[in-house]
Amino acid sequence: MNRNSRNLVRSLFVAAFVMACFAGAQAQSKRQQAAAIRYGKGTLVSRIEKGMPRERFDVWLKKLAGRKAKITWEVNDCGEQTGTPVDKGRDFPMCVEADSKLGDMAIIIIINVGTFGRGIIGPPQVRGLSLQIEGEELHGINKLNDLKKAVKKAMGGAKNI
Repeated sequence: MNRNSRNLVRSLFVAAFVMACFAGAQAQSKRQQAAAIRYGKGTLVSRIEKGMPRERFDVWLKKLAGRKAKITWEVNDCGEQTGTPVDKGRDFPMCVEADSKLGDMAIIIIINVGTFGRGIIGPPQVRGLSLQIEGEELHGINKLNDLKKAVKKAMGGAKNI
């Protein structure tokens, strides 16, 4: 094998190795995200906030938002990355975000479930709540129970949530 061929083989090997490492990191990240979403969905609401029912979070949210509501789930950094050098080396918090939409009502709930470096560590905590009706956000909602009351009021009745 001549020198050019050896360099080409070496370059291809290095490229394949780098791609394999990157694919492995992506797979771990996807597994970590899937595990975080499963954990968030399955967490009892009473574990997230005292005084709330002993019911899975995903079941409770479906009742709150309405059976026909479309709910999407994602994992994010709880909005903490700044994109500046100060972020380098930080172990960012890991949040599970549930976004539900039914008609002109949107509910967004962000729950901290751990960190990206250490994984899922508890207990889960509410990091953000938002209720938007006809595009306007209602303020003063700081707890899941406050959210439940605001949704009941917005829907105009005694909904069994």
